Amino acid sequence: MLLGCFWPGNDASGPNQSFRGLATALGDAFDFSVVAASGPPGAAPLVDARADWRDLGFARARYLDDGRFGARGLARLLRETPHDVLCLNSVFDRGYTLPALTLRRLGLIPRRPTLLSPRGEFDDGALAIRSARKRAFLALAGRSGLWSGVTFHATGEAEAAAMRAGLGPNRPIVVAPNVRLPIETRFEPAGDDRLRIAFVGRIVPIKRLDFALEVLAKVRVPVVLDVYGPAEDEAHARACFERAAALPAHVAVRRHGAVDGAAVAAALGRADLFLSPTGGENFGHAIYEALACGVPVVISDRTPWRDLAAATAGWDLSLDRPDDFVAAIERFAAMPPGERARWRAGARARALAWTEASGAVAANRRMLAALAGTTGDPRP
Repeated sequence: MLLGCFWPGNDASGPNQSFRGLATALGDAFDFSVVAASGPPGAAPLVDARADWRDLGFARARYLDDGRFGARGLARLLRETPHDVLCLNSVFDRGYTLPALTLRRLGLIPRRPTLLSPRGEFDDGALAIRSARKRAFLALAGRSGLWSGVTFHATGEAEAAAMRAGLGPNRPIVVAPNVRLPIETRFEPAGDDRLRIAFVGRIVPIKRLDFALEVLAKVRVPVVLDVYGPAEDEAHARACFERAAALPAHVAVRRHGAVDGAAVAAALGRADLFLSPTGGENFGHAIYEALACGVPVVISDRTPWRDLAAATAGWDLSLDRPDDFVAAIERFAAMPPGERARWRAGARARALAWTEASGAVAANRRMLAALAGTTGDPRP
């Protein structure tokens, strides 16, 4: 598994949670190895890239430094490390995915069965960002044979349809939902009357923190917004927090930066609501985590998490109607404690229902077994 964002301490992001769940659930049948960056892009390494493989318990990990043309030493590592399946994440990743596909196309690494997970990059909201450049690359990659022999992984039928539209109808696509493990946390009541709202995600335009702040500027009840996640787009983050500083006095914004998975669960245990006006998600890991922790969500209607109000789990709303976000937040703020507890129970139940119905473990077992040419049965 090539997963550049899996540097130490960054296990809270969606792809990393997916990998951890996958490797934990299927460790009885497959041995997982992950190759990742030694630290955040543009920052000092957090680990020595010269060190050998490290045992993570659910997988083993090897870390590489960034280089001018991708991760340093990637070609040699792929040649020297026996593997049956090569798993890639993100179509546009220049550190790992594109170098690996190029090396594979040129015959410079073993041509193993290859699985590529775009992680929502073909959704309309994601493709709309730098659209011309992305579509030109996709056309060039198709003509040059970069996708030759590559199987694409969608986490649902909607994502598969978006991928067919972006890649063409003849690319092999397999559908297998994300594997997520149960989350346990305890709700901690606030010590004052302010509504505590959590925003968890990368600070990039598609996550729409700017929209969230626009909504909170109109909210009339006392609110604290806690923002968790790395600033991957510095200019966007700077603009967002300048806007946050100009919010009314009854709205406070606290920036926490990147946090690990355990800290996210603890943070959600302190939240009354989860706010994510995202421009598009193929799954929405942070949304799942909030629901699993019993936190009602106020999100956009551009995710698979729909009809939430009917399940007393939250609201999925149109980004064209920001006042609906304001109304949902104020409605929840006005609820008495017993009613809020009912919605927390509904949120938790919604996540558990997805886990039970998804069939994710079985689907991923079949997918990897087919690529590896095995049955996928647990090892004796």
